[in-house]
Amino acid sequence: MNIEILVHTLATDSIGARAAARLAQSLVARHRVSVVTVRGAAAPHPALRLPENVAVLALAPSVAAGDRDDDNTSELVIAGDPEFRRYNRADDGRLRKHLSASGADVVIALSSALGAALAQCRVPHARRIARQPAPVERLPESVRARWTELYRELDAVVPLTQGDAAAPEYQALRAAGVGVRHIAEPVLLADSPDKPTTGVVISAGRLVSHRRVDLALHAFAQTCAAQPGWQLRVFGTGPLRRETRELVTALGLHDHVLLFDREAGEEDFYDADIALVTAERLDSARPVVEALAQATPVVATEVPCGAPEVFADGHGGLLVPVGDVDATARALEHYMADERLRSAHRVQALRTAQSAGTEQVGDAYEELFKAVKAGVRGRWGKGRRTGGGAPAESRPLPTADCRVLPNGAWEIALRGVSGARTVRVKDQGKGRETAVDFAVESGGTRALIDARALAVLGEGRADLYVVDGKGRERRLRYGRCTLGGARDVGHLGDLDHFHWVLPYATEGGYLRLRVWSRPSHAELVTVDYSDTSLWLTGWLQGEWQLAGELSLLLRRRQEPASTLAAGRVRFEDGWFGAELNMSEAMRARLLMRENWDVLLTDSSGRKPVRVARIADDQVVRRDVQRFPELVQEEPTDLFGPDVGRAVVGLRPYFTADNELSLVVTEHH
Repeated sequence: MNIEILVHTLATDSIGARAAARLAQSLVARHRVSVVTVRGAAAPHPALRLPENVAVLALAPSVAAGDRDDDNTSELVIAGDPEFRRYNRADDGRLRKHLSASGADVVIALSSALGAALAQCRVPHARRIARQPAPVERLPESVRARWTELYRELDAVVPLTQGDAAAPEYQALRAAGVGVRHIAEPVLLADSPDKPTTGVVISAGRLVSHRRVDLALHAFAQTCAAQPGWQLRVFGTGPLRRETRELVTALGLHDHVLLFDREAGEEDFYDADIALVTAERLDSARPVVEALAQATPVVATEVPCGAPEVFADGHGGLLVPVGDVDATARALEHYMADERLRSAHRVQALRTAQSAGTEQVGDAYEELFKAVKAGVRGRWGKGRRTGGGAPAESRPLPTADCRVLPNGAWEIALRGVSGARTVRVKDQGKGRETAVDFAVESGGTRALIDARALAVLGEGRADLYVVDGKGRERRLRYGRCTLGGARDVGHLGDLDHFHWVLPYATEGGYLRLRVWSRPSHAELVTVDYSDTSLWLTGWLQGEWQLAGELSLLLRRRQEPASTLAAGRVRFEDGWFGAELNMSEAMRARLLMRENWDVLLTDSSGRKPVRVARIADDQVVRRDVQRFPELVQEEPTDLFGPDVGRAVVGLRPYFTADNELSLVVTEHH
């Protein structure tokens, strides 16, 4: 059959776009699938990983997702719908024109706004289905009656949750002959519950009041004393981002919390040991199921449409009362302290999520298609050929999925390639060209990369290629990379220099490596605060003359350039500790705002080494970790009695290369 999926846009990595990509993946093995976007370019966001054999048709490729090309409000979308302001009269015209000539056997709308529009558009010979992305009770009361009236014209509606399917509005639709069937949102399933321990807790969702990210931060803060090695990663966009950052600072969690201004992907859930869902209400169990699908146990609040609908307490997760910080902290600490419990619940989590896998969801939709085909509402492809399965790919793009194994090696899984003999890593930095080849195992789909073999690469960036038997190279695209094991540096401890490599996606969606390779390295682990100083701790690797004295240096970036000694450094068993007193930066400053790089030097006379935080899984750290500002009033005798005193702030930050710097600012 020919199936079309209606979605607002694929140009962004949004929840709606991801739902369209996963649904397409569920159906494309058996049908011809197209995704029709109302707004934005046809090229999907690389993070969506839309299957190559899914066509994308953009109705308004020159109109950005949030722009309006018509001042008249939509007649098809119900006034008061949460997405009403997204659409206008021009969108109505494009939808009517396309649907009247689409030639689809099934059209599936993925929002209440597009569902209402689909109900009012003529689609010859096709079945019309709407998937409701939130409980119908979340719609304003002024919308529900009109919603029920319009949805009577559809062939089937897919409620998001089992509880929602029992709502009066759905009962009215059933009475009108509309098929109502709950089908889980499709998710990608982890290959196995066996994965490395990372010490990461993940909290994902919109930064809005009912998500209660503040409760997650307070609960996590309570666990830090007993479980200091853990890290919380908060994913999501929304209006409370600034308040969330301020709370991280107020709770002293700057070394333990990373804030990501994007939606969490499957690899983010896979790289976590625990998922934390603290919402006081949920529109769906999606965050819970996404975590379970990646074999990640969940600590979740007992809210309708949430975790209790998916699992029972102790079977893949722990349930806590809504709004209870202490109970949430106890559940978190229970998981943190018990690796055996986490391991057992990883197995149960993956088993629980099986019904939401793309293959299982595809089966469920197949049953729904058969049910509406057998009904009496409309005709099913009469008078035309419907097609018999997914189209063959003309030439699939070679793609690599990679994951870090417990021994530090990388496993590369190849997709869209045939006859592969070698995976080639090419370092094409300025003045150098190095290639390292790794054999593709029998079957042509798997290669192992030893991190030590990459130690010949210079600092910079390298690209990955697949090479066939005739020596032809094809550049690899970025697939799914899980890097949770990348925080363990033990497997590189015997190198005589510091070497670290992380994969990431280029803007064009290709797989690239960021390489750090240095004779000496000072890895920053913690930054603590006193009233007047910063305390830095970390470890050293590579060439260091440790029989003498280590010194902490500050180097001004702006002219006139200057380097000053900022204090002595203590060293013991490979670890260093240093106090950076704020008065040093106060005395040396010349400008209202200036930047200082932080370095360590030994007694050998070699070039000083930048202090950096590199040895983990963050390619660019500056966007996700923010340090609080240390503020102090100048001493009365700093520049003499006749000079006015100023308030000066000093804030550490990471550069684009994850190296530590300070910004010193005079406040007035």
